[in-house]
Amino acid sequence: VIIAKRHIHMTPEDAKAFGVEDKQVVKVKINSARTTVFDDVVCRVHPTYALAMHIDTDECNAACAFGEVYGEVIL
Repeated sequence: VIIAKRHIHMTPEDAKAFGVEDKQVVKVKINSARTTVFDDVVCRVHPTYALAMHIDTDECNAACAFGEVYGEVIL
């Protein structure tokens, strides 16, 4: 069993739009019932990826990030 490091999958086009590069570490502000800023989020860029942030279950529960939730990348 592992706990994956929190990360964002994105295409090269998404990365360009966000102003980030592969393996860059950013913060992400989650806009939910319990607004949370996640630090140490790795950007993973690849042409076949779909834009999505992955966090573990405990982080999801703490932020009340259920269903479709949007966030803001902070450089």
